[in-house]
Amino acid sequence: MALRPLIAPADATDYRVAPRDQLYVQVHGQDDLTRTVRVSETGTITLPLVGELKVAGLTPHDIETAVENTLRPAYLKNPRVTVTVSEFRGRQFAVVGAVNQPGAYPLRSNSVTLLQALSEAHGTRENADRVAYVLREKPRNGEPQPLQVKLDALFRTGQGADLLVEAGDSVYVPEANTFYVAGEVEKRGAYTLRRDTTVSKAIAEAGGVTKKAATKRVTIVRTGENGQREEITDLDLDSVMKGDPNTDLTLQAQDVVFVPPHSGKVVGYTILEIMKGLFSIGLPLL
Repeated sequence: MALRPLIAPADATDYRVAPRDQLYVQVHGQDDLTRTVRVSETGTITLPLVGELKVAGLTPHDIETAVENTLRPAYLKNPRVTVTVSEFRGRQFAVVGAVNQPGAYPLRSNSVTLLQALSEAHGTRENADRVAYVLREKPRNGEPQPLQVKLDALFRTGQGADLLVEAGDSVYVPEANTFYVAGEVEKRGAYTLRRDTTVSKAIAEAGGVTKKAATKRVTIVRTGENGQREEITDLDLDSVMKGDPNTDLTLQAQDVVFVPPHSGKVVGYTILEIMKGLFSIGLPLL
């Protein structure tokens, strides 16, 4: 049975409003001043008597204070205002791969934990691998990209539970029997690993190499159980495609077959390039 972490209710009190969020602004005792408003792309809302107000980056409490100060004392002697976020659309994160409900989800606080992000997607599926990857929208200095988290440790002991998913971040849970093809091929991406999948079959499944491909070499990037990375380099592409058993190697789960461009280099590719490809079209709108 797939592990399903529980999600705690989000606390929106410290949430900072973003463009496209929807706010309910209630002026108590003044129904004609109470409004449901959408935050504009420029981060503003417009309210009766108040006019245009910049709200992006403010908390609901900050907005309450700003509206009250504008209404007092010219319009109301002692205004009491309550602002709530009725629709979170300004900040989103994505969860894809071997989860029960992949997609884009609203960030209901300034950040959520990885456990909460996985719970939003209703947990991992039976065929999920034992790792998850987090691709940052805004990478931090000194932090690897993507971040790799062991799911067994996360679910059972809480190791990595303090990892926060932020606006624009993407979480990818691969299937257990998956390999990847990256670089100069027609269809980069993730593919289902079969028992007899070799490098040549992987490249063929990816639609073959492009005209920009280096004609002499292919690299396999292999990740061990402990996360260590091994590169099998300089496999001759012509020999691979001819089925030479010395170069047309059988793939393992989570292998990345990388076909570099002319004078290209392997460093910096592998799963990061795959993830960037998965999210290249951006987060879907909710």
